[in-house]
Amino acid sequence: MTLQLDRIAAFIYAHPHGFPNMVDLPYRLSSWSLDDPDNLRIWEEDGEIQAIGMLQMPWLALDYVCLPSAEHLLPEIFAWTAQRGEALARASAEELPLVIRIPPARAGHIPVVEAHGFQLDDDWTIVHLSRELTAPLSVPDLPEGYAFRTLDGRVEDYVELHQTAFGSKNMRIEWRARSLTMPQYRPDLDLLIVNQDDQAVAFTIGWLHNAVGQIEPLGVHPDYQRLGFGRAILFEGLRRLQANGAQHARIDSYKFNDPALALYQSPTNGSFRPDFEAVGYVRVFGA
Repeated sequence: MTLQLDRIAAFIYAHPHGFPNMVDLPYRLSSWSLDDPDNLRIWEEDGEIQAIGMLQMPWLALDYVCLPSAEHLLPEIFAWTAQRGEALARASAEELPLVIRIPPARAGHIPVVEAHGFQLDDDWTIVHLSRELTAPLSVPDLPEGYAFRTLDGRVEDYVELHQTAFGSKNMRIEWRARSLTMPQYRPDLDLLIVNQDDQAVAFTIGWLHNAVGQIEPLGVHPDYQRLGFGRAILFEGLRRLQANGAQHARIDSYKFNDPALALYQSPTNGSFRPDFEAVGYVRVFGA
């Protein structure tokens, strides 16, 4: 599996062609969804990759990359996505929504997406925000008794906190442990805030690619929200990205996640600005 992921990563880095998750690609390639070989499809010609489709169940989304010279494969990629969605819905006996997100660079793919039954649903649209990292960033202040820590192998603690913060079981030990083995992973960018009892109350991970950093994900325990911990760990993550050579930073949010957008865009917080939207096209299987 490791060799397969390395091959996929090498292809995407060499041929991004509008792929909106270049910086946090190692995080996505670590997901448990790809443990199921049926959630991955590679199209090849003469031993060379032409296109890749990955069904990412933690996000209920399709990740795909296709060479410009192989865009004739797009109908096959989206047909495969639909077939996989139907199979998963049958297996679970529940409705299953799947989203294909289209950034501006892929606007020409929209007619093909719609032809396979996916319809525009802005609730699934992701706003990609960015900011420069040119001005010096200082270490954020924390209340007395709280401190920044790196993950240092506390995978189970992290998974429990992540699940609690997002109210979801999508984060799993296998996913988190695998992310630590990715070549692009940097332990000093894997951050926690801990309290007096060394319990983690907030977390974020920084990713770096070609002088661009990304914060993905970021979360705070519900009992500690609205106390400034989200801002603090965001700024510490940005400061460490800058120290590692990042000149720009990115962060993503759902279009209608007003609290997150307020945190990221406020001048006293992240000072991020919208860069582009990856518009959500959704189809519900098993309906």
